[in-house]
Amino acid sequence: MLACAFMPAEAGIRGEVVEAPPDWRLDLAGIDEGVDVVVWGRPPESSGPLASSARRAALREMALHRLGRRLPARLRVRAVHRLQPRGLELDRLRGGVRTALRGGALVELRSERAGARVLDAVAGAAGAAVPERRVHAGSGGALLVPGRLADGSEVVLRIARADSPGDPAALADTLERLARAAVPLAPRLRARGRTAGASWLAEEALAGRRPSRLDASLARQVADLCAVFPRDDGPPTAIATDLSTVSAALPDRAAAIADLAAAVSDRARTLPSVLRHGDLWAGNLLVDRAGRLCGVVDWDAADPAAAPGADLLQLVATEFRRRTHRALGPAFLARPWRLPEYEDATARYWPAIGVRPDDDLLGVVGIAWWAAEVRGTLTRLPHRAADERWTETNVDLVLADLVT
Repeated sequence: MLACAFMPAEAGIRGEVVEAPPDWRLDLAGIDEGVDVVVWGRPPESSGPLASSARRAALREMALHRLGRRLPARLRVRAVHRLQPRGLELDRLRGGVRTALRGGALVELRSERAGARVLDAVAGAAGAAVPERRVHAGSGGALLVPGRLADGSEVVLRIARADSPGDPAALADTLERLARAAVPLAPRLRARGRTAGASWLAEEALAGRRPSRLDASLARQVADLCAVFPRDDGPPTAIATDLSTVSAALPDRAAAIADLAAAVSDRARTLPSVLRHGDLWAGNLLVDRAGRLCGVVDWDAADPAAAPGADLLQLVATEFRRRTHRALGPAFLARPWRLPEYEDATARYWPAIGVRPDDDLLGVVGIAWWAAEVRGTLTRLPHRAADERWTETNVDLVLADLVT
């Protein structure tokens, strides 16, 4: 789906997406002679032994180096787009090594008659100039491209096939709601639309840098921001939505998940619902030179009716997992909502939203955090559903602990 932006924008021009195998071998015989655009490559690797990643990285670099010499005369390499693995921004040294080893790439192969790309048509519709070769993989298969509007302001274009999992229309709705509620430090929506079969938006590019770590002061600043997120009197429905998605992806666990959903629904009935960010961790925060919070980005996983406190638990628990090298399941069993860091971060938050937390409420918050994390992983990395080791560690352990 990342390749959507590089497909032909004009009717009658044929394009084809070819996923490279793990050894990065390009099968030229499998490409139709009538195709004018070929987008070839692989997305970044999410995990796995670094030694195996190193071998595949060597094969990737050799294949990219030789590619231009092996193409038929009608095709040429227009661009090679490097794709960075998610979540490596905070540890710059180790992250740089892992990026080199686990990074993906998309290669544009085009004929003379290929014409404009979907990206070009979207940029024109948005009134944005975009640089070459600076793209990033977003959630659900969306492509993120930096751009500049005619007034000089910097934006981020998010482009995906319309009605696909990466369609940014829901994100555009979220950004509009945040603007109406005057929530600070969130990107403002500059434009949205559908062009050449793609759904897209242009959002404000916020200034700042990602923090190297989450400290207590930054966590409290994030909590103060969360306290002004829009909220409703009705109970949170995001937990049920998340568990339903997990159940559909893991039908063998459907009965246990249904039991958990019923139990949580009863316990959450008295809670208000709040808009959640849904992917709140240090990598989606921006700070200024003094370390003050100046932006929160990547609202793709937002939900308007989530459990209060779950975003902040994700923030604290993700740092706890990074520090202790724990997978999601074992981290849940450690009850991170009882950590002093979480208590400190939420000390002003609970009174601000009019909720008095007790053990039962915090247990609901913990389940809401876990369900959102599992749903996010299975949505972003569908192959995890067939990975029994991952499922046993991160799903079965938790269900066995919660469902009796």
